[in-house]
Amino acid sequence: MLGDSRTKPMEILLVEDGLVDARITIHALRRSGVHHRLTLVRTVHEAILFMKRTGIFSRAPRLDLLLLDMLLPDGTGLDVLEEMREIQPEAGRITTVVLTALEDDTYRKRCDELGVYDYIQKPVSEDEFLRVVRDHKKLMIHLQQAAVASAPGGANGASAINAPHFNTAAQHSTQSST
Repeated sequence: MLGDSRTKPMEILLVEDGLVDARITIHALRRSGVHHRLTLVRTVHEAILFMKRTGIFSRAPRLDLLLLDMLLPDGTGLDVLEEMREIQPEAGRITTVVLTALEDDTYRKRCDELGVYDYIQKPVSEDEFLRVVRDHKKLMIHLQQAAVASAPGGANGASAINAPHFNTAAQHSTQSST
């Protein structure tokens, strides 16, 4: 069910400037069996443009999961979280997982205040990381099924979940996995 290509792929934004860490995360997601599409950006500025869907990211998909490094070349992950708070209404907040080498409790407390779902210390345990991703995908599937069941026509009506899903953000370094 998690890797079922009939469900909407989980749209993931990875904000990571370290290419080795990005590669490790991408490979872990591929091994997870979770149907997803991942976009990699390397700066606070790019992350904000993506979330606002402006500039080269004007056709970016709506995010389901944000994987966020704390130390970036042009700021910190906190800058992204604070901007996201202004962009996203409280009810529509994107699930965020921080992946960081920082051992600073001040950052962790601020992340908690900003509604971060999970804070994982680098080097990341692949099992812990995949548990978080799989749990989020299960929640997405449950919410999709509930939306279909409550839609006019119920589960027997037409479903947007089973409709073809085209990658409209392919022009901006999107990594796809099934």
